[in-house]
Amino acid sequence: MTCRLSKLEIQGFRAFGRAVQTLDLPSLLAAICGPNSQGKTSLAEAVEFLLTGQIVRRALMASSQDEFADALRNAHLPASTQVFVQATIADSSGAPRIVKRVLKADYSKKQECETVLTIDGKPANEAALAALGIVLSQPPLRAPVLAQHTLGYVFSARPQDRASYFKALLEVTDLEEFRNQVSALGNEIAAPASPLIEKLEAAAGIAGAGRLMKPLLAKVPTPAEIAAALAGCAKELIAAAGEAPPVDADALFARLGVLLSERRAKTFALKGFDRKPLAPWSGATAAQQDALTVYVAERDKVDEETRRLVGLFREALALPAVESAHADIDCPLCGSEAALTAARIAHIRGRVADTESFQQAQKDAAEALTQMQALVKSAVDGVIDALPLLITHPSRSRRARGIRVARIHALLGAEAKPQVELWLSCLRRLVRARTRVVLASNRLTGLVSGAIEKPESLDDPDLIRDGFTALAAARDAFAAVLVPYDPAEKAVSDALREVVDAQSETTGWQELIDLAGDREKLRAALIDRSAHEQAAKELTQALKQIDKGKEAVLEEKFGDLSDGVQTWWDLLRPDELSFFSGVRPRPGARRTIDFKAGLSANLDRSEPKLRDVIAVFSQSQLHCLGLALFLARAVKENSGFVVLDDPILSSDEDYRAFFNSSVLEELLKRGMQVIVLTQDQRTWKDLGERYLHQNITLFQIALQSPGNGSTVTNTADDLGMAIDRADKLVRSNHPDMLKQGGSVIRDAAERFCKEMLVRDRRATGAAAASLSDYTNRNLGQLCPLVEPLLKHDASHPGKLRTIGGTVNPANHDDAVPAAGALKVALGDLRFLKKEYL
Repeated sequence: MTCRLSKLEIQGFRAFGRAVQTLDLPSLLAAICGPNSQGKTSLAEAVEFLLTGQIVRRALMASSQDEFADALRNAHLPASTQVFVQATIADSSGAPRIVKRVLKADYSKKQECETVLTIDGKPANEAALAALGIVLSQPPLRAPVLAQHTLGYVFSARPQDRASYFKALLEVTDLEEFRNQVSALGNEIAAPASPLIEKLEAAAGIAGAGRLMKPLLAKVPTPAEIAAALAGCAKELIAAAGEAPPVDADALFARLGVLLSERRAKTFALKGFDRKPLAPWSGATAAQQDALTVYVAERDKVDEETRRLVGLFREALALPAVESAHADIDCPLCGSEAALTAARIAHIRGRVADTESFQQAQKDAAEALTQMQALVKSAVDGVIDALPLLITHPSRSRRARGIRVARIHALLGAEAKPQVELWLSCLRRLVRARTRVVLASNRLTGLVSGAIEKPESLDDPDLIRDGFTALAAARDAFAAVLVPYDPAEKAVSDALREVVDAQSETTGWQELIDLAGDREKLRAALIDRSAHEQAAKELTQALKQIDKGKEAVLEEKFGDLSDGVQTWWDLLRPDELSFFSGVRPRPGARRTIDFKAGLSANLDRSEPKLRDVIAVFSQSQLHCLGLALFLARAVKENSGFVVLDDPILSSDEDYRAFFNSSVLEELLKRGMQVIVLTQDQRTWKDLGERYLHQNITLFQIALQSPGNGSTVTNTADDLGMAIDRADKLVRSNHPDMLKQGGSVIRDAAERFCKEMLVRDRRATGAAAASLSDYTNRNLGQLCPLVEPLLKHDASHPGKLRTIGGTVNPANHDDAVPAAGALKVALGDLRFLKKEYL
């Protein structure tokens, strides 16, 4: 069993006001009638809002979405009144569930609306609706609600949107995504750019000798084949230069390198652009800096005289005679007898011991200063090495080698002037940054060298610390300038190399020499490229198979959809010579879905001419095709209910009859609940009479006051209409119709009793009395209350009791009431209504 709508309640949504409007929907069919602009579309959109939290009209009709700002909340609704749509839904198991959506924030100029969805009072999301059996289709037409503005969506949508909609509708989106994912693998398995392969291609372009390299590109060669091709090409180039090629491979390519340099130099010395990467440098360590600080502190603890004599004392104590002496000895310096007494030796030893910390600090400081001196030199050397040779060479040498800006402009031409100017600008910044490094290093070198030569001159270690900080900052600035310099230099040097190689007829030579040193890596690159190429071929073949399979699936899916649409089209517009033929993807196009119409001159629709429906169908036909497509989708997705807002154009009287009969009968036969909204009174009445046996629920909707909003009235609650309805039922001799007629008479009799009681109470001063005061009271309970009020004739209470006895079996499993008895009961009820109401 699919889900059903049992009750719908609306407050404050669009045309509806503060009073909750309730629609009880006990049967499979309900018809709601109201003139235009009375709230029918708002009611349909209320169902859409309940299920999706949106209204699709905003997406389909607004030229700018801010046009729907503040569109969901009734404009006249008090700010304190909640906006909600609530439905009692019998889920797939038949259990009643309460689904409610509350508007938290309306559409604004830049934001979507915000809502809160609950199921049985607990927060929920749209995924939870599926558990109830509620089917939401693909965007934008997600809800099973069809309105005038959605009928033509698939005909007016962009080709890509239409294709996406149908692929999702037919559940082939996953297949499309799989195909796209497989196709995307092409980027992953494509052979990555390999500098070695590019060099091989350049070497294969060498005039004459390059023919030996081309076979290496055709297949994966053996190591011997690579070595032979490289050597053979080099030998031919050297031989063409008039020299005997060396036998040894290393000597062979070394000689080719010399020839290349000589030929290039005749045009331009490209070596001038060579430079080394900037070597890493970390500056002085904290331990080295701390050693200088400790030295100064320890030095201040020892007086200058002690520092001057301590060296002499250490030398004296180092003499063997003094070192082992324990008594008076002759002075080893002047020879005086017993001049160096034991007390004096002990004194000397004490003075040396007192300066031991100073001596260690002095040693550590000297070592740190030596290391710092080396660090300063390495910083400068690294910066100098990172400069291009054309800067480090003297200007006279550069001119002798022909490394001049004018020469570069002449070789590259006027079109390369911007690139050359950018490189020169970066080069000047690089030279200035080098100068700042040199100046910082010179200042620091002076401080460190002075401290090494004369440790006593080191008074403030922070000067050296600051000097290293300044040198590090200058070097970092140099490194920063290298960042833009590298691409600027490469653009110029690569262009020069290309020109120089062309003029010196050495194009490809450098690449050949480079490959000679990377033979193993070259073969590995060729193997990798071959593997990628094979994978790409297999991927291409796989995509062809996937496309073939996808086309077969799509053809079957679209065939089923076409059959469904055809079924509903033939029910709506039978026997037309212009008819729906099919919906299918356009051959050879991935993003175009065609709707085809058949045009036949024969009554049996034979030999039709196929055309696009957009070109040949009238608006009325397109309208019906949209309805047929919607119904085919609803049936395919097993929607439990559908809401149809004026599904037939007012001008289509012929097809309205087919809809009222054939289409609705088929939907009801399939067990689908249908809620029809219409502005046509004749349609509404026709549905009420035609589907009386289906216990159709009839409502009227009206907007009497914009402030109060639209109101919905169940016409079955009207006593007169109930009597007329019962009259139609009891005229039938069919048992089911008679049983239903008895039930309707019973409901009408209960309504008569309630109206009598309310009228009496109001006459006695109970102005607030209402029919709702007697909700859930049955006829057996109401009759004793009403009988005392039937005072016009003594027989009247008996008539009312007789009505209850006659129709009682209609609500139980008793025998079906006789048609004559029902007619008498209905006549008595009609009489009592006329007499008392």
